[in-house]
Amino acid sequence: MAIAVIADIPSTELYEQINEQMFGTKRPTESPDGNIIHTAGDGPSGICVVDVWESKEAFETFMNEKIMPAMQEAGMEMQGSPPVIVDLIHVIVNEEARV
Repeated sequence: MAIAVIADIPSTELYEQINEQMFGTKRPTESPDGNIIHTAGDGPSGICVVDVWESKEAFETFMNEKIMPAMQEAGMEMQGSPPVIVDLIHVIVNEEARV
């Protein structure tokens, strides 16, 4: 079942630093395996990330194999509340929605 993952990251700098560690660029243009949609923008407490993943397992694999090692390598720890995970019953993807 597809899921939405909603997470707050304290700053743009932290978001870009983690991306740089994982993908070699601050703003990657390719989605990792299992990711359907990735969005990030200014939120009330930093950067709000809203992702859609094919499954909770796909997200957990990415979290364990990419996000956590990148944070450890950068000397960072998880901050704030854990991500909100929502089981989705309907997803529409519009290929024209590129920013």
